[in-house]
Amino acid sequence: MQLAALAANATYSATYTFHEASSDQSATVKVWRVPPGLHVDVTVGSGTAATTASLIVGSTATYSCSRTAKGPSCLTVAQAGQPLPAPFNVAPTSLFTTDLQQLATDISDYGVTRAPSTPASGAVPAASCFTVTPLNAARPTSSTSSSASPSASAPASASPSTLVVPGGVYCMSSTGLLVAASYPSGNTIRLTSADSATPAPAQFSPYAKPTPLPTK
Repeated sequence: MQLAALAANATYSATYTFHEASSDQSATVKVWRVPPGLHVDVTVGSGTAATTASLIVGSTATYSCSRTAKGPSCLTVAQAGQPLPAPFNVAPTSLFTTDLQQLATDISDYGVTRAPSTPASGAVPAASCFTVTPLNAARPTSSTSSSASPSASAPASASPSTLVVPGGVYCMSSTGLLVAASYPSGNTIRLTSADSATPAPAQFSPYAKPTPLPTK
């Protein structure tokens, strides 16, 4: 709970590799956090074939953006404090928001046991690991949080009480930084680099002029 509370309030920028076992697909995920601000980029492919799906939670609105060979584009999908429409859950935001809030405040809903810790490796810090098992399977789960797909996410503005942290092994550093996660499906998340410096305010603004959400 202490590590999850630190992680839920941490300020940093970090890069991860997400791997989806079923499709043998990997994605690079970059995260910038200055709570409540959040910016998550999920990039699949490389070079001119690369596509990036972004979710940017700013001070006044939430934006769904993308970068493709055709150029960047952004939509304003919610105003500050409003829930995020399901079609625009374009990044694994729950892993860095509601999942951490759940583990920090509602730990009685989970079985938690120690798992083998991971040593420091280069720029990646050592981490304490825990096996987390939801105790109430009747509640809806955020099972896609472990997917490497750009469509995998939970809304940053969702109420933590409506979500359940997916069962798996979570590893966090002494400062609360998520270092790794693995799931029964074989999906994995690995930290590759991190910076504790406060991200620039520009990271929480859309990188293209946003257009309003269409009515249909």
